[in-house]
Amino acid sequence: MRTRVVVTKKPNEVVVEEHDLKPGDNEVLVKTYLASICGTDKNYSEGKMPREVQVEQVDGNNEAHHAYPLKMGHEAAGVIVEVGKNVTDFKVGDKVMSFGWYDTMADYFVAPVVHNGYGVVKVPEGMSMEAASLGEPTACAIYAGMQSGVELGDVVVVVGVGFAGQIIAQVVKKMGAAKVICVDVVDGKLNLAKKMGADIVLNPNKDDVVGTVLKETNNQGADVVIEVAGNDTAIQLCSDVLKHGGIMGLYSWVLEPAQLYINRWHNDGFDIRTLALMHRIKIDRPWWIEKTMQNVANGMIQIDPLISHVFDLADAAKAFDVACNDPDACKVMLRP
Repeated sequence: MRTRVVVTKKPNEVVVEEHDLKPGDNEVLVKTYLASICGTDKNYSEGKMPREVQVEQVDGNNEAHHAYPLKMGHEAAGVIVEVGKNVTDFKVGDKVMSFGWYDTMADYFVAPVVHNGYGVVKVPEGMSMEAASLGEPTACAIYAGMQSGVELGDVVVVVGVGFAGQIIAQVVKKMGAAKVICVDVVDGKLNLAKKMGADIVLNPNKDDVVGTVLKETNNQGADVVIEVAGNDTAIQLCSDVLKHGGIMGLYSWVLEPAQLYINRWHNDGFDIRTLALMHRIKIDRPWWIEKTMQNVANGMIQIDPLISHVFDLADAAKAFDVACNDPDACKVMLRP
């Protein structure tokens, strides 16, 4: 069949093209409900990736992509309209979420049936299709919050409150944090974080973040800090506000060299954690995906309010412009 799909022809050139699509014997064909523009998608569209390495030759590397032109998308949900002859645990009509780079910014996409945290995952009963369309990034962010080490009564600082940071802030609050302090340079995102339950919001361009955190913690520093901004300035701020023996969670994918003063990482005995669900060993991913998605289906974590923009698929170039250049954009979606 023919389908429209978003393609990055070269850096800063996003177009919509028609391509043929047919599921294999172990694949399903999905009619897309909504697809999301991720930070990784933005990096590709702006030319920050792919790097000049032949990673696509690594067997089974779902994160490996060829050079431009590149079909786009890995965050989406939809309804199965066709199954391959070997597929037995999915059927036509099943609502599913994409967990992998399957060119999901399209009218339809094809994904394999695998059981290692990639492929497609059934949408839990009670979850909206809007939230399901953000299943993969939501699972990653909820996992990060749940694995951050937060305990009852902790003061937690989340640096960077885009989509993932907004979710992480919700999670740590639900897990018992006494105070959740959100930090960002965009006032619109801070206002959203406040509406979603953050106790204190700070803009480092206007506010004394270190001084405020020390004041709120009797000069001890935060129990847990989580970096979600993706740059060395944010990582350094996390280092500066963390208490002796505190936990530093690193969520972001930092693409540029970082210059940091990390004396306290050693002298103050920081517990450094990486919080990346989709890069854990395969056996862990399915269990964590199910657990995190149930928290959304049960109403514990709110996702729908984080969708800031919805564009028609035909307007993909405009959608990418907003996602890349509008600082208030939280999650930009494409509707076929």
